[in-house]
Amino acid sequence: MMKSYSKWLMRIAAIYSLIGALIGSDMAGRKDYSMIPAHAHILVVGWLTLFAYGLFYYVFKDLSMVKTAKLQAWTALIGGGLMPFGMLLYYKMQNMGTLLAFILPACVLLAAIVLFLALLFFDKQLFASTDK
Repeated sequence: MMKSYSKWLMRIAAIYSLIGALIGSDMAGRKDYSMIPAHAHILVVGWLTLFAYGLFYYVFKDLSMVKTAKLQAWTALIGGGLMPFGMLLYYKMQNMGTLLAFILPACVLLAAIVLFLALLFFDKQLFASTDK
């Protein structure tokens, strides 16, 4: 089951990698660097973080905290998937709706980070073979 989450986290991360590269190329071509914060968040949150979570679930298939892992994967996909787009919207048109489109997914992403820490520190099976 975790392999499925791994696959989707890595696939979405790859899409973000392309989006981040296209935004970076566009900024360089136009010599307009106003989108650097959104560009950086797309690459760090969308590409790097989601890919790292995907690798984690690929390597650690057997987790004792399966429900926590499922919730973490979903919150990472939702928060990491929507937050960079909310940030882009907010940079284009700053209003309460676009601010919420940025902040709410960021809160979901924060929950994903907390759940990931819970897995790393409290899953009994995670490092069972290496703790000997």
